[in-house]
Amino acid sequence: MKRSYVALIGAITLALAGTATPALAATTPAQVTTGFSGSAYGSYIFNADKTLTSGPTANSSISCTGATGKTSTNTAAALTVPAVGNVGAATTSVKTLLTTTGKRIESKSTIASTNLLGGLVTAGAITSESSADKDTAGAFSGANKTTIADLKVLGVSVGANPGANTVLDLTVPLVGTVGKVTLNGQQKGLVNGVYKVSTTALRVEVLKAGLPGLNIGTDIRLGVSTANLPAAQSGYLSGTGFATKAVLANGIINSGPIALAYAGCGGGTTSANVAGISIPGIATSGAAATKITGVLSPQAKVTVTDTLAGLNVLNGLIQADAIKAETSATRASGATTATLTDTSTFTNLRIAGLPAINASVAPNTVVQVAGLGQVTLHKVSKSSSSIIVTMIDVVLSQPLGALPTGSRILIGHSSSGVTQ
Repeated sequence: MKRSYVALIGAITLALAGTATPALAATTPAQVTTGFSGSAYGSYIFNADKTLTSGPTANSSISCTGATGKTSTNTAAALTVPAVGNVGAATTSVKTLLTTTGKRIESKSTIASTNLLGGLVTAGAITSESSADKDTAGAFSGANKTTIADLKVLGVSVGANPGANTVLDLTVPLVGTVGKVTLNGQQKGLVNGVYKVSTTALRVEVLKAGLPGLNIGTDIRLGVSTANLPAAQSGYLSGTGFATKAVLANGIINSGPIALAYAGCGGGTTSANVAGISIPGIATSGAAATKITGVLSPQAKVTVTDTLAGLNVLNGLIQADAIKAETSATRASGATTATLTDTSTFTNLRIAGLPAINASVAPNTVVQVAGLGQVTLHKVSKSSSSIIVTMIDVVLSQPLGALPTGSRILIGHSSSGVTQ
């Protein structure tokens, strides 16, 4: 889709009552005021009853900023989800830009391939792209794009560039229609003062019984990208929370953030929950949840709380009955810095070979664990506007299963910030 732009012509000279006044400077792209927020992920697969949850994988995000030149990228390995199928490796990115005509945010998600529901839906590379622009006249525009190579639905080939919001029946032989497939799902427009563009390359919804192992309400989303332009405001809330994440030594994500949630730029409540975590060879836990709340008045404030129960890392090397990572940031009107708080705790934390650890661990406590590596407990970093807490940060000193030396395991993450 072509974007429409408004070209501004130099300076404007006004003559009033025969007296020339100084030329007024034309608006330049750098002077365009807007906020940015956007995200992209490879796949997100879940049931309505939350008995099945996978993803969002390779999640990239830029949340709540007025700055251009920001970039977020992520990757995830191929995965297999029982009863659903195989999803190839994913790569995602989000970035904010200053263009020749204004400001823009772009997001992109690419998946190497997929084979779903026993071959009912197959495809090669899947790409989703979304972008949103604001020009010097204040006008919004956006673009959605989906490309799917070698796509077949029910054995029938579908073009690489399906039309916007193309819907196909999902029919099973001898059973009938059990759901639908949506290709190149698009949304675009101004919603409550925020210009939003989103693209879902491929979505499968199970609406009736008939697929072995899958409940009604199973939702499979591949190649999702969003690009949003919220209104410029005096302060932007930022916040992120997740339960676990594993990163290989080369920076590639081995297991993306689980129970991941982000703060809304203008406040509100967001949350993410999983009934349990199982990362083969790395970690297991019971229920994990992240909750984020934020307000802009009477003063800007955001609070991020992440909790885990029954944690077991690396076959018992690290265990805990419960972990809470909780931070908040508050900025009074006109203040140059934020007030930051950290109310994070452990419950019955145990590390093999070490004595029992109290609930309140001093920030940035570092211990060396034989057969594992360096473990930082209650890791804290602060700036004038934000605070970041990771309750357990493990850096391996030797290979462990699929993780090479230098890989990291992050558990219990909470970050809060208020910027102008």
